[in-house]
Amino acid sequence: MPQTQQQAMQRKPILMPADMILKVERLAETKKVSFAEVVRQAVDAFEAELSADDSDMLEAMVEAYLQTAKAAITKIDQVMERLDETHDILGRNKYESR
Repeated sequence: MPQTQQQAMQRKPILMPADMILKVERLAETKKVSFAEVVRQAVDAFEAELSADDSDMLEAMVEAYLQTAKAAITKIDQVMERLDETHDILGRNKYESR
């Protein structure tokens, strides 16, 4: 158990459907732990799952950002090249008109 065992315990009544209570009681009996310990373990497991999901989402966001940034850089390079070409054309026209 990560942090729950190190902290002072507080009593918190919870409402659960009867079939869920039976399921938790069976798990507790099988694991030879208390009902509350099964609930604590379930909360810790749920929290770990959220962290993994958050990590996956963050990784997907970073990948999308990188793709967007690469596309923007490519577009900027194209615009810069076009500006250079336009600048050269304008420079030639300036000298030809004299």
